[in-house]
Order: sequence, then structure tokens, then C-alpha cells
Amino acid sequence: MTLFIPLDDSNSPSNSPSFVVRPDDPSAQLQKVVKAIMKARRMVVVCGAGISVQAGIPDFRSSDGLFHTLKRDNPKEGLTSGRDLFDASVFNSENTTSMFCQMIARLFEMSQAASPTAFHDALRSLNERGNLLRVYTQNIDALEQKSGLSFGVPDFEDRRYGPRQKSASNAIASSSNTAAGPPSSGSSTPFSSKSPSSSRQSSPSAETPRCIPLHGTLSTLHCLTCTHVFPIEDHLTSLAQGSPPWCPECTQMEETRQLVGKRPRRVGKLRPSVVLYNEDHKDAEGVGEIVRRDLVGAPKGKGRSGADLVLVVGTSLKVPGTKRIVREFSKAVRTRATGSAKAPSSESSPLSSQSSSRSQPSSSKGDSREDEPPIRSIYLNLDFPVPTREWDGVFDAWVQGDAQTFARMLLEEVSKEAIAKEQAAERKRRREEDAAMAQDLPPTPCSMKKKRKVDVAAINADLYGRQKSPSPGNMAWNGESASSRTSQAAKRSSTKSADSEAAPLVLRLPPLKQVTKTPKSQRHCVPLTPPVTPLRDEKHRSQVSPI
Repeated sequence: MTLFIPLDDSNSPSNSPSFVVRPDDPSAQLQKVVKAIMKARRMVVVCGAGISVQAGIPDFRSSDGLFHTLKRDNPKEGLTSGRDLFDASVFNSENTTSMFCQMIARLFEMSQAASPTAFHDALRSLNERGNLLRVYTQNIDALEQKSGLSFGVPDFEDRRYGPRQKSASNAIASSSNTAAGPPSSGSSTPFSSKSPSSSRQSSPSAETPRCIPLHGTLSTLHCLTCTHVFPIEDHLTSLAQGSPPWCPECTQMEETRQLVGKRPRRVGKLRPSVVLYNEDHKDAEGVGEIVRRDLVGAPKGKGRSGADLVLVVGTSLKVPGTKRIVREFSKAVRTRATGSAKAPSSESSPLSSQSSSRSQPSSSKGDSREDEPPIRSIYLNLDFPVPTREWDGVFDAWVQGDAQTFARMLLEEVSKEAIAKEQAAERKRRREEDAAMAQDLPPTPCSMKKKRKVDVAAINADLYGRQKSPSPGNMAWNGESASSRTSQAAKRSSTKSADSEAAPLVLRLPPLKQVTKTPKSQRHCVPLTPPVTPLRDEKHRSQVSPI
């Protein structure tokens, strides 16, 4: 079953197969597709000409595509389709060779003037987030490289044998000829991951680029004789005139041979490094090995577990090699998703059993979202590929609509996530600052008040010889009776209470009284204890000197 999810509610599938089902809530399913892409960690994207149309690069099979345009602009050539100029037989005549060179020169100028689209920007954002494992592009404009992705096919060297042997990895690239139609029936067999030569005889010599061109690129030319590669800018004038340039390397080698008196050899001509129909891909082994590693995983690195989601966008899936790639990736990611879902049940533990038992009541309430299979294989295009019967059970969802509209949704989701992360980081920073400030807080008013009391006690102790203040009933303090101290304390408290309402509290310390040394003959006159009853004689009380 494949879910039909239109980006525009007014759209309806023109060729809807029986296995395509429209859900009750397409918007919810669309959000589910977006979340699946955002949560992916090893996503593989297979893209076609549909992602570059808004950049000014024509596609191939539409009514305004390159095939129809070439046929309309060259009525005298008797072209059945513009596809004839992308066949290997184009070099059999000077006329078709000249037309091919001029067409390549125009396409290169268009690609140089074009800017990456919103979908290219979305690919770059997903790569920066760490979601992207690989991009397999059928386009030859190299706009993926302009957007910031590493681009190309690394050189693979044969480990065991000198001459290269044609393997299944060679077949996948030779059958993935330019972003056009299927090759002839005599083409190589599709890719097979069981080929021993692709896994044992070739090894990567450099880091694998993020974007792999399945059909070559317009930016380079290569010699058919010596296989040297040259930038197309150095020979653009010759191509625009319709004549393929001679190889500089072969020309220099021939001049050297003539100087030393050796026999002459054939000087090759340069041709664009795009893969044509009915010819082998010159980087077939490299492309096949990269596909194999992305399918089964690598021993180390980001793709060690293989791809976990595949997104096919902007292609009608006419080329047999590309069709084979999509089928293999769809099977791999869906099998991997099913295996990961069954893994917790196979390796049960007390904790997992408790969590599963706790989650049973919620699932028994009729939450249908938990029973829905995960979305791992997505097809994004205006039309479903034909013949439709070949794609039964391949895609989990068909998102019908423009690739750029869907790309803007992804970019908006990435922007929301970035804003949420910034806000979370700001909240964390504020919490850390508050915690740091709490450790270095100044003393509170209560602690300062206690400190003032302690200071007053220390001052009193210094003033009076650090003697403990006598309580009523104890010995006299500096010759003062307890009754006089009691009356004076009452007067001070009444005065203090009266003044506290009008003026702030003022700490008044008793004046330091000069103490004279008492002769030994008079020391016995000082009573050791105050009298038991307070003095009642006013005259005697008045004679007592205050503090």
C-alpha cells in the first residue's frame, strides 16, 4: 500500500494505481513524512531533472523539455526525438557530432548561469544537520556542488588484477545512462549486490563525496584515447562552433614521439564527460561500490549501518539502472525499519517488559497511530511512474506536488528547530548564570542585623574590661546597686519607646567612667552582695551616682 499525499488539496492523481490509497487526514500524513525526514540519520536521495527546472535547466521528457525542443529546432535532421542526440551513435557522423557539441555548450552556459534551487538548499541544510548519507543525482548540471555538497566519484583501484573487468557494478552505471530514457535491450544487466568483483577487487582511494553523479557532468571533457580529463572552460569555444577539440595530452605526446623518431600514434578527441545511451560508464566500478556500501553499510564511519530512509524526487524513473537503485534502497530501508521495530521484543529485559506492559493500556484505547508502519520510502513528483505495476510495494508514500514547495516546508521545519535550540541554549545559559550568582550573594539583612548585635557586645566588653554583665541579684557593677540600675533601665526604656515613634533607633553606649583604685583598707566596706530589699529612702537613692 502506498499513501497518496497531495501538497495541494485540489490535485488528484491522473494515473492512480489500485495500491495507492488516500488517507483520511492528508495533512497529518504530510507532517509525518516531514518528521520522518527530519529524524532520519542516513538518508539517501535519488533526484532527477525536476529539482533543477526552476533554476532554468530544462528537463528531458516534458512538453517543453530538451527532447522536444531539439526536435523542433532541427526539423531537417529527421530526429525522431531529442534522445537521438544522447545516444553513443551520435559520434558516427560529423553532422550529429556537431549538433551534440553545440547542445553541450549551451547546456553548460545555462548551468553556469543557474543558481541552486530551494531543494538544493534543503539538501545542504539536511547535510549540515547530519541527516544526509548520499545524494545520487541523474542531473549533469552540478548544481549540487554549487549548493555546497562535495561532488564527484572517487577513483577506485583494482586490488587483484591489472585490467578492469566488467562487473555488476559496471552494469548499474552503464544502464544508468543520461537522464533520459532506457537503453536498448542489448544493454548490460542491472546492478546485483552479489558480484564478487565489486566487493573484493575495488577499494576507495579517497573520501566518498556526498553527491554522486550517475550520468556524469558537464563541467569536464575527457579523451577517448588516453582518458585524461580537462575542464570544459578551456575548450568551450571549439564546442560552441560544433567541433570537438583535439586532446592536448595526445598532441604533446605525438610531438615528442616524432622528435625521437618513433612511429606516430592516434591523437584522440575530447568529448563531454556525460554518459550516453548504449555505452559503458567510465566510473562504473566506483559508483557500484558506493551503492553497495550505502546499502549494506560500511565497517566504520557515518554509514556503517546503511541507509535508513530513501527519498526519490523529480524523476520519472525511466532508466533501468536508476530503477534498480531505487528498488534496492527501498527494500533495504523497509527491511531495516521492520527489524528495528522487532528488536526490543526479541531482546526482552525486566525494564523493557515493564515499559511494554505500561504502554499496553494506551494502545488498547484505540490509538491507531501506533499501529501505522513507519515511512521509510518516499516518492516526490507530480506524476506516478509508469508502468505502475512495477512499483507496487516499493514506496510507502507518494507526495504529489512540486519539489520546491516541499523543500520550503523542510527548510521551515529546520528553521523552527534551530530557533528552538537557540531558545533552549539561552534558557540553560540563564540558569547557569543564576546558579553562579547564587553562590556569591552578599549577606542578607538578617545576617547583617545579627552581626551588628555581636559588634555591640564586643564593644561593651572592651569598654568594661570584658566582664560579664551582672544580672539582678549578683554582685554590684562598679559600685552601683541593682535597684539604681533597674530604675535607670526603666527610664531608658521609656525614653527609647517614646523616641522610637518619632526618630530612628540610635544606639547609645554608656560613657567610659574612670575607675579609681580602692585602697586595701576600704575594700572590706564594699558589700559582696547587694541588699536583699531595695532601698526605699529617696534621699539615699538620690545620693547614688548614676552610670
